[in-house]
Amino acid sequence: MHVDPAYTSQECSKCHHTERGNRPAQAVFSCRVCGFVEHADHNASHNIAHRGWMAWVCGAQSTAPELTLIA
Repeated sequence: MHVDPAYTSQECSKCHHTERGNRPAQAVFSCRVCGFVEHADHNASHNIAHRGWMAWVCGAQSTAPELTLIA
């Protein structure tokens, strides 16, 4: 399943507020709305997992190109 990673590093995995200012440093995520603080990569991975779960549960179609085998 393909999950669009756009803005996952700027989105809070707790309240889902998205803002460029949530990334004060490369490795630090700090939500400006709810105050949640976590390593930026860990936060982004939670967002990607959440998006994948939502797509799976809601039955969304994948946007990944189909695999074509050429003999």
